[in-house]
Amino acid sequence: MANGTQLSTRTALRDAMTAEGLSVRQLAKRAGCGKSIIGLLRSGARRSCSPELAAKIAAALDIPIHELFPDEKDGGTD
Repeated sequence: MANGTQLSTRTALRDAMTAEGLSVRQLAKRAGCGKSIIGLLRSGARRSCSPELAAKIAAALDIPIHELFPDEKDGGTD
């Protein structure tokens, strides 16, 4: 994906969601995105998303962005 931000591992998002006790629906609502993209990222069927969405997902999980997306810096994108 051009300009995509890649998850650190196939299970990174699933593990973070489990630790927070969040469902796909709950995380999608918190991050302000569709359930389908969260579901694809969670299952490992998709490994990347936009930097903006990566930042929203990390914020919704209340974790530093680099824990999920190691190529991103804390504080968002340029």
